This record gives sequence, C-alpha cells and structure tokens, in this order.
Amino acid sequence: MEIYLKSIEKEAVLVTEIMTDAFNYDAEIYFGKGAEFGPPGYSDGTLARKVLQNVHVNNYFIYLSNKQLVGFLSIDIKNGQLDYFCIRSNFINQGIGTATWSEIERIFPEKKWQVETPAYSLRNHRFYEKLGFKKIGEKPYDSETAAFLFEK
Repeated sequence: MEIYLKSIEKEAVLVTEIMTDAFNYDAEIYFGKGAEFGPPGYSDGTLARKVLQNVHVNNYFIYLSNKQLVGFLSIDIKNGQLDYFCIRSNFINQGIGTATWSEIERIFPEKKWQVETPAYSLRNHRFYEKLGFKKIGEKPYDSETAAFLFEK
C-alpha cells in the first residue's frame, strides 16, 4: 500500500473532523453504540488548534496514493513521541496504519519512539505491539481512566 504524508500547519477544522471520527469510533467499540469519548477538546477544535500551534511537533495529513485523505499524525521528533495517530473510521483495518508507521520509520530511521494510548483501547494495544512496541508502563488520569505507555 502506498501512502504519503503532507506536512500541515493549519487546517484545524479537518484535524478536528478526523480526531472526532477516530476517537468516537474507538469509544463505540469499548463503550457501545453512540459513545463519544476522547481527550479534552478533541471534538470542538480546541485540541486541534493546540496541536497545530505546538512548534515542537510535526503534523501530517495521511493520504492514499489516490490523494484521498485518510488520517492525521502528530509526532514530536526531538523527544520521539507519537502524540496523535488518527485514521478515519472507514479506512481502519486496511493496512493504512501499518503503512504509515513504515513511512515514519523510513523518514526517521534509528529513532526510539514512545506512544500513549487509552487503557481500554485493546485494539490500539495490539496494533502498537504488532509494530514492535512494548508496553512499559501505565499513566493514571483519574480514578476511572488511565493510559498505557508503549516504547519501540
């Protein structure tokens, strides 16, 4: 599968659409039909604007070779941190995430990476483990929510 990444600086509306779709898709898997859940500000544009204004991260739209926009990726190159990796729900389970990660490793070889994903999101855990990440810890947010940390 051929994908390509396009660096972005603005486009908060599109980033918000992609984040909302991806996070709510994940929430529905674990919490049931109609569930909406994600990090604060993910669905109202607040998070997208914050991410796009952060000078320490590189933000990319993910496109298929036919120029179809399928996702969004935000990475902190200096610290080796994968901040957001969102694929639109109608493109999940088509190899796009794996192809995208291969492209990141091609662009940034020899890099050590970390990612944080919700504790409930077992699908994400399996995906990162398939890519070679290992679970290294847990980060509690409050009495009901936590995230797992992975490293490669």
